[in-house]
Amino acid sequence: MRHVIGFLAIVFAGLIGAQFLKNSRDTSRDARPVVRVFGPSSFVSQWGPGPWLKTQFEKTCDCRVEFVDGADSTILFQRVKSEARSGTDVVVGIDQYDLETASSSFEWRDLSKTGFVFDPAVQNALGHSKFIPYDWAPLAFMLRRSDHPQLPTKLDDLLAPTWAGQISMEDPRTSSPGLQFLLWLIHVKGEEPAFEYLKKFNKNVKSYAASWSMAYGLFTKRQVKAAFSYVTSPIFHVVEEKDTDVVAVEFQEGHFVQYEYVGVPTQCRQCELAEKFVALLLSPEGQKIVMEKNYMFPVIQGVKEGTPFVNVPPLRTVEPVNLPSLADRERILKKWSALRRME
Repeated sequence: MRHVIGFLAIVFAGLIGAQFLKNSRDTSRDARPVVRVFGPSSFVSQWGPGPWLKTQFEKTCDCRVEFVDGADSTILFQRVKSEARSGTDVVVGIDQYDLETASSSFEWRDLSKTGFVFDPAVQNALGHSKFIPYDWAPLAFMLRRSDHPQLPTKLDDLLAPTWAGQISMEDPRTSSPGLQFLLWLIHVKGEEPAFEYLKKFNKNVKSYAASWSMAYGLFTKRQVKAAFSYVTSPIFHVVEEKDTDVVAVEFQEGHFVQYEYVGVPTQCRQCELAEKFVALLLSPEGQKIVMEKNYMFPVIQGVKEGTPFVNVPPLRTVEPVNLPSLADRERILKKWSALRRME
């Protein structure tokens, strides 16, 4: 019995020692500084640019990159607020309509643009000292040519009964493309006519999804015949599916543009590493990955040369002189919600 007890004691001691060594190794590994990056699903997911940026950055930073999935822009800020105790080092996926919300919700560090050669197409988006754009694209409706011998040419064409249940949209309360569409509609038609338009348009909408990925998924699965997305989306189908049938339709009203920004909050815990991560994001290599994974235009000049992105037909764009205030946005979104409840 004593031999058994002695044997068990030796085994137990060995297990304790092994666990101690494991914990020591884990502690050593976990002792590296952690750079926490908050971003939308399209950025941080396995098919987005996040994993590549993480791998490349960790090769030289002697740190770990930890992504926090914020789904879409509205939810993103809620995640940043809810995880304030854990720290936030970098926030990606802020569009131009989020800048006021971001500025009023958090303090941000100044970011230097020195050394970056930006594409002339994004000059209008460079007027912020605390946020830098890292990709951009106009928005439009995606269709398949084979489904539509005659493509629509204006917003009113989407009111035809033949579109009933065939359009996939994003919810403007939770998704930045959805908000872009609503503000574009108001810019083009005026507020009251825009909401009159929506009463008819909504009859043709199959779903207002919470995020872009959910909305566009209905289109890629052929559950709808049109989806509101980016003019660069057809490149995804060309590259990933060898499908040239999908087209971004140009409307005579012109098209709004979305810019996506990166920022570093002053509450950052690894501030210097955060700025180095931003530098990687804006490097030619980082921009190429963002372009190829997010399927958006790069902001750095020369990156898209020699790629399918140079073949995207230019659409006429329109940009509002003044962005709506946060109060105006909230009022408009409440009005949109009330309209949806009445349907």
